[in-house]
Amino acid sequence: MRAPEELNEVDWAALEHAYGPAGDVPEMIRVLYAEESPETERGDNVGEELVNNLCHQGSLYPATLEAVPFLAHLALHVAWHREALLEVLTGLAELDERGVPAPESLGGRVRAAVLAELPLLMGCLTDPDPFVRQAAIRLACVGTRPADPAVIRTLTDLYEGDPSALTRADALTALALLDPDPATVRDREATALDDRDREVRLAAALSGLDRAEPPYPAALMAAVGADGAAVPGSHRFTARPRPFPYPGAPRDRENELLTEDPEGALSVARAWIAAGDTHRWGSRLVGQVDQRWRDHEAQCVAALAEALPLHQDGAERSSIVRAIAGLMPRAGDPGSRVRDLLLAEAAGDEQDYAAGSPYAVAGRESSRGKGRGLLWVDVEGADDDRAVVPHSAAATVSDGPEIVRPRSTGRERTIRAAQRALARAEMVECARLALAGCGDLRLLEQPGNLSGPVLATFLTHHRDEALPRLHLVLPELIARGSAELLDALGPDLAAAHLPQLKQALREHPTVAAARLLGELGPSGTDTETADLLATVDPTARHDVHAEAAVSRALITGDAEPAVETLRDLLRTQSPPGTLPAVGRLGPLGAPLAPEVVALLNDPREYGRSRAADAYWRITGNPRPVLPLLLTWASPTATYASNDTAWYDRRDALRVLAGMRTAGALATTPPELRPLLELCATSPRRVTWKDDDELRGLARILLDEPMPS
Repeated sequence: MRAPEELNEVDWAALEHAYGPAGDVPEMIRVLYAEESPETERGDNVGEELVNNLCHQGSLYPATLEAVPFLAHLALHVAWHREALLEVLTGLAELDERGVPAPESLGGRVRAAVLAELPLLMGCLTDPDPFVRQAAIRLACVGTRPADPAVIRTLTDLYEGDPSALTRADALTALALLDPDPATVRDREATALDDRDREVRLAAALSGLDRAEPPYPAALMAAVGADGAAVPGSHRFTARPRPFPYPGAPRDRENELLTEDPEGALSVARAWIAAGDTHRWGSRLVGQVDQRWRDHEAQCVAALAEALPLHQDGAERSSIVRAIAGLMPRAGDPGSRVRDLLLAEAAGDEQDYAAGSPYAVAGRESSRGKGRGLLWVDVEGADDDRAVVPHSAAATVSDGPEIVRPRSTGRERTIRAAQRALARAEMVECARLALAGCGDLRLLEQPGNLSGPVLATFLTHHRDEALPRLHLVLPELIARGSAELLDALGPDLAAAHLPQLKQALREHPTVAAARLLGELGPSGTDTETADLLATVDPTARHDVHAEAAVSRALITGDAEPAVETLRDLLRTQSPPGTLPAVGRLGPLGAPLAPEVVALLNDPREYGRSRAADAYWRITGNPRPVLPLLLTWASPTATYASNDTAWYDRRDALRVLAGMRTAGALATTPPELRPLLELCATSPRRVTWKDDDELRGLARILLDEPMPS
């Protein structure tokens, strides 16, 4: 440890922290010795700013290493900062997901510096404050093995006699990690399963799960279900993992353990939901099961539907309905009870809100150019905490049920009112998406009030049943220009509504409208269409202009203007946004091959894949890009769900699946089969994002039928 008198012995200005030279560190440390809650000139908490400077979002810096001995001294000698500093030191020494950092790395040296302070800091295990004792227990757990016998004895005393149930539970879990005698650990936990304190019983069950193999013993899962649902009223930090912290772990160890057994985890989640779904612990666990495992959607929807009536908070209800909407297309019919529940949530209408709202709510096309909306709330000087927003104007969604969150300006109370109204709008929209996903036609009694994504969901999954209800209002809905709805139309409906498509492009220029007109071809369009495509609003995005130029070429057969437009856009704009249009031009785009070849080595991975896709489409020859695609798919012996290489694999498989579907790829390369079979058949999700798409792409390339 180093006392504050030694701060001047370090050349802090020569060291870096998160925001540059670390010359401000000594003064912040000195202030923390003198004051309990010091603030900076900007009004920020000094302790929080110091920690943020030294460990910003998990990153470490040279100044962090030098600060460790001073932080340890501060923790030992200043009671009012002790708990927080012990937590900070624990975070600095914790093992990351890759295990122990290399000793020579900065992370390894910071960890070694913290461990060097442990012998003195372990005196905090007997601190009068139970929260400090708990923080010291967690710090002990990041130490080396085997632990100091004196630490084991102190932890045993805490487990056996501490007046705080949470401290006893933390001590029991720490002993499971640190006690060198496995037999003693098992006997201690077997006794603890019948302990008087719920927290201790839960800790014993979780430690037992940590040593067991899934599927887990039913008795342990029952204990977690029964004892993990109640609220621990004694801890004041909401960020602490709940319902039980696993000392020394970088993540919430409880849910990580439980979701290794999906059926058992769902049984625990249902028990927590039945007990009230406090803080959404049960419904969150349901969501984590879906994130890790495939083909449990129906069970997840049923459990979430049980949780929904238990919550009155708008944000919590909105989160649950949003989760149901995301699951519904894969879950099948949830039954009349769940559909009735969702219909009640979907019944909102702008007439339910007061007229003359003090808010201006506007949708704006997103930067991705598909007509997705950003939610903007501009507060015009009002200070009415009860004010509301007409939610039908604000409920614009992005890619299914995920609504872009609002940005607000104005007074704080008014912003809160706007956010509550937008949460209600989001819940209504997501309930409608969920009902559309399961084909509940009652939602179509007033189709004019529905958004483009909801209508697109009906047309995608329940087209034949929905069309009779949409027939009269479809022209008006198409003219609105919703990109999602236009993408779902198909050639038959598009051809029947050419005037409305032209109106959509004229008034709401989007990639979807421009592309759809070109897909109708010369037989499905007229001269006015070609003229319209040549005179798209100059303020439209560059990818809209690219698609419009290609569509005009496909209608007129004159590719030269399109080639020149695309060549100019490839040179002056972001190429990845233009390359899909190049590929759609097909053989007419062959003059652009040199520009496309130059982009095959684009440093942006998604740009390379799009260039490969465009190349084979305009040349008709996939062979030159096939080796590149196989490299980007990067088949290996092992795959981690958090591996960023999955983005490259997904993009490469998209191109390969397009080749296979078009007949340009006669057989799937054999070296891809292990990867494809994993994506197609794994019961676990192979990656946390895009797993469903990867599964579908793999089945295309393996020539396997898609599930109904």
